[in-house]
Amino acid sequence: MTNKKMDPVALIRKEIESLESKVEQLRDRLMADANKAIDKAKAQAERAREKLKSEQEKLGDLQKKAKAKMDSRIQKQVDRAHSAVNGAKELELDAKAVMIMAKNQLAELKSDYQRAKALAKAAQDAAKSFDSKTKAAPKKAAAKKAPVKKAAAKKAPAKKAPAKKVAVKKAPAKKAAAKKAPAAKAATKSS
Repeated sequence: MTNKKMDPVALIRKEIESLESKVEQLRDRLMADANKAIDKAKAQAERAREKLKSEQEKLGDLQKKAKAKMDSRIQKQVDRAHSAVNGAKELELDAKAVMIMAKNQLAELKSDYQRAKALAKAAQDAAKSFDSKTKAAPKKAAAKKAPVKKAAAKKAPAKKAPAKKVAVKKAPAKKAAAKKAPAAKAATKSS
């Protein structure tokens, strides 16, 4: 097997595709993680809300009992119920904070993804531009070589012209040579 050198543009495109694939996978994974975090925060907030509701109901019942019979034991229960309500409120606030952070993370992830996509597109455009320039360069070089050959063909008759002017008798031969020269040019153009 022969060892073929890969075109640098093809290597760049391959690298860009690989990076885009990695960015896509990372984005998908981070999006899934962010969605899981949001779902978890929602569930936590719902549990905190339910706990708060039940604790508030218990507190209401205890307060009713306390009004009827205020003794130290009921007062302790009321204090515990108050602390439980406060704890439930803090838990709900924490869950809401986690949910807000997860949403912010998701927004940042989306903007990072857009930037990465824009960079990949710019790299692809640059690779295409480079590819078109490298393909155009050999055509330009071939085009430059062709006029050099035509110039050489034009110079040859010019050198012979002074020699023909010296020989006056060969004037009809000049006309015959002039007629042959266009035929030779036509043959070079067709090839």
